[in-house]
Amino acid sequence: MTHLRVLAPSETVSQLSQLRKLADSAAVVDQNEPFGDQTWVELHTGNAWLITTGEEALTGASAVVIPRNPEQPVLIELVVTPDSRGNGLGRALVDATQELVTEHAPDIQTTTAWTHGDHPAARGLAASAGLEPARILYRMALEIDRESFGEVDLADTYTIRTFVPGDDDAEWLSLNATAFADHPEQGQLTQADLDARKAEDWFDPAGFFVAENTAGTLVGFHWTKTPVGSAAGEVYAVGVHPSTQGSGLGKALTIHGMNHLASAGLEKIVLYVDDENRAAVNLYNSLGFGIENTDVMFSSDS
Repeated sequence: MTHLRVLAPSETVSQLSQLRKLADSAAVVDQNEPFGDQTWVELHTGNAWLITTGEEALTGASAVVIPRNPEQPVLIELVVTPDSRGNGLGRALVDATQELVTEHAPDIQTTTAWTHGDHPAARGLAASAGLEPARILYRMALEIDRESFGEVDLADTYTIRTFVPGDDDAEWLSLNATAFADHPEQGQLTQADLDARKAEDWFDPAGFFVAENTAGTLVGFHWTKTPVGSAAGEVYAVGVHPSTQGSGLGKALTIHGMNHLASAGLEKIVLYVDDENRAAVNLYNSLGFGIENTDVMFSSDS
C-alpha cells in the first residue's frame, strides 16, 4: 500500500533536504531537474503544498503551488525516484494532487503542470487528469570550444556593467517586469523572489550584467547562472526594455554573458526559451545553439 503524506505549506521545510535528494536522484537519470527555481522558492518560503510517498526516504513527491489570486494558475510539479517507477506511485500522487487542488483551489482557478522532458508517461498522467499541452519550452545548448564568442557590438548609447545587489534591485525589478510583461513567470518576480535567488549558492553578481543608457537608466540585462559543481553555465535571463528593441542590445548582452561563461572553463552553455518566442529562438540558433530538450506545460484551460 502506498504511504502518502500531505504537508501543508507551513510544514514543508521539514522535508526539503529529503526532497533535494529525491530530485537529485531523478535528475541523474532524466537529465532534467524535476522542480523549477520558483517552485523551490515557494517551498522554502512556505507557500507550497507537498505530497510525498515513502517512509525512511522519499520515493516520490508532488509540489503544489496554489496562488491566493485565483487569476494566477495552480502550479504542479511531480517526480518519482527512478527505482520506484512503474509501480503506480505516479498515479497515486496525481490522484492525491487532484484531491488537494479540488479542496483548496477555487473552481475557476486554472491548473497547470510541468513535465521537464517530454516523457510519454507524464503525458499519460496529465491526460488522465484532464490536462492538455498548452506551452512548449526548449532547453537549447551550445558546446564551449573557444575562449570568446566574438566582439560585443554595442551602440555608443549603451554601457554594460555588473549588477550591484541592493542598489540595483528596485530598478532591475521594474525593468524585468516591463521586459517580460507577457511572461507568466519571469515577469512576476518580486523582491522576495529576487532575495531568494540572491541567497542561493549559485548566485554571483559577477555574472549578472546590466546595460544603461546615457542617462544612467537600466535598459537591459543578461543574468547568467552556473550551479555549483556544474560543467554547464546558463543564459538564465536576457531582457531589454521595449524601447530598445531592434537596436541590437539584446544580442550584445547575450554575447557579453556568453563570453563571461566561456572564460570560466565550462563545457557548455544552456538556456530555456519558449517555442512561441520565435525571435529569441532564431537569435539563439544564429549563435549556434541547438535544441537539447523539450519541457511541456499542461493546463486545464487549454
